Amino acid sequence: MGYLEAGEAIIYGRYVEGVRIRHVIDEYYDLVVIPGFSDGHMHPQVVDAGLEPGVLWRHSYEWFENRRLVVDEAGIRSDLKLSSMLASLVFKRSLLEGTTLVAVTGRLEANLRAWLSLREKPRTVFLPTVMKRRGWASVSEVSDVAQRYVKYLDDGLARIGVFVHSVRYGASMLRDALLLAKRLGSVVGIHVSEGIREMEELARLAGGPPYPARIVGVHCMEDEDPAYYGVTCISCPYSNHLLYRRTRRSISGITGFGSDWPLLVGSVGSHIKMITSLFKEDPVGILKRATMGGYKAYGMRHQGDMVAIDGGLRRLLEGRARVRLVTVNNRLVVREGRLVSTGESLKDVTRKIQAAIMQAKHLYPAKQVVKG
Repeated sequence: MGYLEAGEAIIYGRYVEGVRIRHVIDEYYDLVVIPGFSDGHMHPQVVDAGLEPGVLWRHSYEWFENRRLVVDEAGIRSDLKLSSMLASLVFKRSLLEGTTLVAVTGRLEANLRAWLSLREKPRTVFLPTVMKRRGWASVSEVSDVAQRYVKYLDDGLARIGVFVHSVRYGASMLRDALLLAKRLGSVVGIHVSEGIREMEELARLAGGPPYPARIVGVHCMEDEDPAYYGVTCISCPYSNHLLYRRTRRSISGITGFGSDWPLLVGSVGSHIKMITSLFKEDPVGILKRATMGGYKAYGMRHQGDMVAIDGGLRRLLEGRARVRLVTVNNRLVVREGRLVSTGESLKDVTRKIQAAIMQAKHLYPAKQVVKG
């Protein structure tokens, strides 16, 4: 047994200089982050976001109804093998980018199968999307799948909740989702206030606060106080900037951050430069939300989660630091920038993601380039 030493550290959201931690062997790194980065919102089956050069949207509903996709998203989700492969690549990429906790939407069974098949995996909150549209699950379907798989989840490493798509596309399912989340001891996620003020309407539909289960609102771009409405906020500044060229004005009211489309843009662990450039506020406060934030939002344990980085805090904020070592629940999952069991590097996984996206587009093209 030895010691891991680092010149700088972000520990539970606080900056300190010079740390020494019990470790399997003696090692030194420029920066240690405890716990690792947390990504509070991911769509692991999204291979096409419907982005068009020069096109900006006013709000999420305008984008969702009018985006022009080149893939059949419902077809991709219906393919359990393909959806599982995409999710497994997301989990791998996240770890290699120093993201130790993720919250994934999409198809529950595909995400669970991918997670269970991997030796190295992040802590995960499974939030299957429910919506009354073709290709999406109902609350009862989510309940059935959850009952079949919950016995296979390691205590403290994973949790199953529900993700109601949005106020406009899931209002009638919200109460049932909250009751299911209560039974599961989990949370309900929902896209909210992404260009339109919706917090008051969300609270009315949910019958609170207080609510039967915790509500995690995703995006929360508008000038509303989520805490006033009993909602925890996960902001997705990267995708907000791409779609709307704006995001929430301040980190005030934000608990954590999400990436939205990890196959396309990576996880929160790779977004620190972008996030700090958009908010221009205290970088330590931003890093607290980028690390502890997701754990706090979803009530997840964080003991034994750590990232060691070549390059100090300055290089991290400049987007030039390299993730070298990652542990989850005190288990070594990344060593020398590679997954322990497979030896894959971030470059290897990124190459596989590009191939998987091409495969998905080939297998499930839109019959014509149509609106979302």
